[in-house]
Amino acid sequence: MTEQEYGELLDLSVDLADQLQQCGAETYRVEECISHLMHAYDAHAEVFAIPNFIIASLETEDEKHVMRMRRTDAASTDMDGLERFNALCRRICNEKPSVRTAAGWLKQEKKNSHPRSFPMIILGNALAAMGFGFFFHGTILDAVCAAICGISVGLSLRFMRIFRANLFFNTVAAGFVQAFLAQILAQLGLLHNPDATIIGTLMLLVPGLLFTNSIRDVIYGDTLSGVNRLVQVFITAVALAVGVGAAVSVARSLFGEVAGAPCLMNSFFFECVGACIGCAGFCILFNIRGQAVVLCVLGGLLSWLIYTPCVMLGCSDVTGFVIGSAAVATYAEVMARFRKCPASPYLVISLIPLIPGSGIFYTMDFAARGEIDNFLVKGLNTGALAGALAVGVLLVSTMFRMWSVWNFRKLLKKNDR
Repeated sequence: MTEQEYGELLDLSVDLADQLQQCGAETYRVEECISHLMHAYDAHAEVFAIPNFIIASLETEDEKHVMRMRRTDAASTDMDGLERFNALCRRICNEKPSVRTAAGWLKQEKKNSHPRSFPMIILGNALAAMGFGFFFHGTILDAVCAAICGISVGLSLRFMRIFRANLFFNTVAAGFVQAFLAQILAQLGLLHNPDATIIGTLMLLVPGLLFTNSIRDVIYGDTLSGVNRLVQVFITAVALAVGVGAAVSVARSLFGEVAGAPCLMNSFFFECVGACIGCAGFCILFNIRGQAVVLCVLGGLLSWLIYTPCVMLGCSDVTGFVIGSAAVATYAEVMARFRKCPASPYLVISLIPLIPGSGIFYTMDFAARGEIDNFLVKGLNTGALAGALAVGVLLVSTMFRMWSVWNFRKLLKKNDR
């Protein structure tokens, strides 16, 4: 190839990798996209990617260096786009068209993108908050109020995005609005258990995709990207603590303590119903479409169907979380290979019912009350449960990764013969 053709190939590879990164792909997938495309056209490139930045360079046949750098926009959670652009990368590698033809395919794929409309995002917020308000032992009225608070989160984030506010301030504002609104609804007598409403809505702001991608980045050796995402997870957690804690403190100083009513929906059946509704809401928010929605919801249900019996049989919460997360990680990897698409949509949705939302809320609540001993105990327990989720995913994803590498090397040896 000429130097110009090398440049066009590098432009195509970086552009496609950029689309994957904007859709929320893991760092290893972004780097492998460029590497696989280069390999398909008998070229080799050095690639380095971290969240929001990609750099790739190659050496031409006449020993000239061509390099491209791309600073990407903030990553979204477009799982449909992730599947489509990942499938396009596979198609290009398999069919090996001319670079310009492949660039035309990419341009057409961009035109075919279908992000969720704002009304659909609001619907997703409402369903997710309502489902998990129900899941965390709220009554039907509590779940309806959680849906209202979920809508307030969507409107708040939309409003803050207009002013290009940063992630920390966005989360603080959204957390404050939903928690304060829940306290007002409790004062009006429109809900029975404000804690269940707040916790259910809080799930909308928990950085589940960031946490999952940080684990997977560490698994695949992209430590810098993994640490980068973990820092974002920590910043988001602090923002949640500040926003929700401030709202609850202000509401209590204005209205006094709100006594919660006894839980009326505390049963395994209602928990499963709530988990399904909540996961369906997150499928809308993450732009998951088609039969993948059903498979993702089934994954969320599976996580709770496995975790709950483990605890009933005498296992500790930590052990139950490890077993449950390992089971859904296996489910996600199997679905990814069955449907030839990334495992991320299945993994992130399936893990949501296991996210210790109540632990996060009560840790913040104890901090706001100044109960340091309870804050430390609850905080350490919540951290242990989050760590258990990571361990379960690490174990399964590492084994599948080793299996994939073994198969890839086996294929290379077969081609060499």
